[in-house]
Amino acid sequence: MNLRKTTICCALFLWVPFSSADERAESEKGFKGWDKNGDGFLIPSEVPEGPRKNFKNVDKNGDGKVNLEEHLLATVGPEEPEKRKVRKPDSGQFKRHVIRQSWDQEKEGYDREYFVSVPEKIKSKIPVLFVFHGGGGQASNMIRGWAKRFSDYLVVSPQGYRRGWNISDEATKAPDTDFFKEIIKALKINYPKADLSSVSMVGFSNGAGYIFRLLIEIDDENLIRNVVAMVSSMEEGQYHDGSFWQRSDDQNGKYDVKKKPVAKSSILTVHGTEDRVVPYAGGKRGRNAIHLSAQDTAFYWAQQKGFKGKRIADNKGNEISSGIVSYAYKKANVTHLKIFGAGHGLGPKGEKVNTLINDFIRTGKIKSRY
Repeated sequence: MNLRKTTICCALFLWVPFSSADERAESEKGFKGWDKNGDGFLIPSEVPEGPRKNFKNVDKNGDGKVNLEEHLLATVGPEEPEKRKVRKPDSGQFKRHVIRQSWDQEKEGYDREYFVSVPEKIKSKIPVLFVFHGGGGQASNMIRGWAKRFSDYLVVSPQGYRRGWNISDEATKAPDTDFFKEIIKALKINYPKADLSSVSMVGFSNGAGYIFRLLIEIDDENLIRNVVAMVSSMEEGQYHDGSFWQRSDDQNGKYDVKKKPVAKSSILTVHGTEDRVVPYAGGKRGRNAIHLSAQDTAFYWAQQKGFKGKRIADNKGNEISSGIVSYAYKKANVTHLKIFGAGHGLGPKGEKVNTLINDFIRTGKIKSRY
């Protein structure tokens, strides 16, 4: 056993005097090994018992999660300024592209990144999966786990401006729907074998909010195929007074234009009952964001896609795995998974959920996993 590597990995959440590039890379590798659901964050249940005791000390912003920067700061210390200046995002085998956009925050223009993973074996048509990080996340980290899970897909991981997506009270006011449209145009040119007739996508937290925006605002009914919205419900601005809404101006944050979504997507929403970041039952989050409940979010999408009945009662779900209950609006192709006892990171049930998500992205269906 390499004692030095073991020391670095096991020293998570301790201040230690490691600083070389190799040590940073090894620490980053350890982070990714613990990040079981590939969302770019660590939660307590993903961290081994020993270092877990110091979790709160490493979680500098107190959001209940540890991102890669916080992890590196704790394991290898701050990066030397001269190295930080020249260090580029570590995309590895992933291809980095940019879309140039300008808006009030970036009037001179800004290069917005997205990363692409290409399968080793190229078929005549390659299925496409978009993965959207949560608030504070990094696309270059997010893509790694998903590229492994979907090695036969063209996996696309866009970077949110200021590490976020413009949904409610985020720091970003970027035109994110236009960003997605521009990426689709660029993929058609750069990856002609990518099957852009039916794109699948998965998003975590703030990234799930972005998915809801795209489902509402994209006018191509066949573009978005299977979508998974993880640990977030719709914000009340996106759905109120019995209708879906979009913005006339991304800068002011108001959802003031009534919009009828046209997407024919199969939709899966996943939410934990003990989520304290985006409450399962809905309510206020942050300064201005007010969320619908997790079950109402799924129901309103089912209605939009033709469901005429009442919302499935809370006690009428189907337990498909221990502590995981499904509420399926089958004819509408909308399913909600209620994860009992899970927080914003889903915790121990995360691995079971990952398997269900894999099935859904590939088939549009949920399989029982007892």
